Amino acid sequence: MKEFDAIVVGAGPAGSACAYSLASSGLEVLMLERGKYPGSKNVFGGRIYPYSLKELIPDYDKDAPIERNVAKEGITFMTEKSSASITFASDQPRSFTAIRSKFDRWLADKAVEKGAMLFPETKVDELIIEGNMVKGVKTGQDDVLADVVIDCEGTTATLAKKAGLSSNINPKHVSVGIKDVIELPQNVIEERFGLSENEGFAGVYVGYASSWLRGGAFIYTNKDSVSVGVVVKTVDLVEAKVEVPSIFENFKQHRAIMKLLKGGKTLEYSAHTIPEAGLAMVPKLYRGGFLICGDAAGFIINNGYTFRGVDLAISSGMAAADTIKKAKESNNFDESALSYYGKALEQRKVLPDMRTFSKGPKYMENRRLYTAYPKVICEILEEMYGIRGGTKIVRKIAIEKVKSNVSMLALIKDMLAGANAM
Repeated sequence: MKEFDAIVVGAGPAGSACAYSLASSGLEVLMLERGKYPGSKNVFGGRIYPYSLKELIPDYDKDAPIERNVAKEGITFMTEKSSASITFASDQPRSFTAIRSKFDRWLADKAVEKGAMLFPETKVDELIIEGNMVKGVKTGQDDVLADVVIDCEGTTATLAKKAGLSSNINPKHVSVGIKDVIELPQNVIEERFGLSENEGFAGVYVGYASSWLRGGAFIYTNKDSVSVGVVVKTVDLVEAKVEVPSIFENFKQHRAIMKLLKGGKTLEYSAHTIPEAGLAMVPKLYRGGFLICGDAAGFIINNGYTFRGVDLAISSGMAAADTIKKAKESNNFDESALSYYGKALEQRKVLPDMRTFSKGPKYMENRRLYTAYPKVICEILEEMYGIRGGTKIVRKIAIEKVKSNVSMLALIKDMLAGANAM
């Protein structure tokens, strides 16, 4: 039985960030990944906010597999036959698009370069628990021991459950997402999305995009492909008796979307469950010899106009490493020593950001955001530009369209709630 300073389960962004930081300090780190290679089983939309990555690897942009730097953002409200978009462009991109299979492999390789050991195609079956301490993991016929085990396995969080820190996720708090990566020539992408070379677009689509169910769609541009996906609340799918693939096809067949994807070839198709209850879903994050990071910890923020996961995963991996290095100084890895993780998550801005948007998940449950308001916006604009003689002024058009879809009291309440949540 080989003993390590730390065993990291899962070589996604959280696991690799933790392993990189620990190995950089000379600790013996074992990374266990159940996929054929890091990123082979991981799914996400395609955008990364790099502030935490820059803290981990200051010169990451020298060789990181960046697809495009996002210079153009957009949110589009859709009905069956119309759409209205708000776009924002900047010459100072604050995020980039990436393909997870490339990015995760690159980040894991960085950890290996620092001295971490990576074993792919290795599934952890059980935790080794003695008294109040997690002492290692069982994988196949092997027992592997360590001072601490870091659970970075993603939303399934099976080890967190085995450690007694997490329970089954409430279906009301879960969405289902599917995504296509569609190949298009680089010049075609830049022409259709109004981009210069290496510039990227990130767009969110609401309303008909999710067949009026709670959720939405997204499009992110890569170098020579686009990532297109739909995310919908699981309970809404059950109630409406529809499946995500049919919603996804309807979205791609919308006139506004067909023009963007025309002539493209599907390279990759993936599906994923997404926990979206925010801070309310975060379990207890540590016990003796055990820490939870990334998606397994529920560190995901969806506030409607942005979706964050990778940046929080990297920050939480670094916070876990901070905690382990401090515990190593006194060679004490019991629960009281690992309670420092909470402070480290504060310092790395993970918990502050989760608290800032803690009202977001509740606000995002409002069905009017996906039904009434997309229709109101599109109907107002149709009336404004549909000149037929006897056209009303914009104020009267807006009042009529709002009243036909939602009460003024509900509108005011939703506006106030949105201002507090976003």
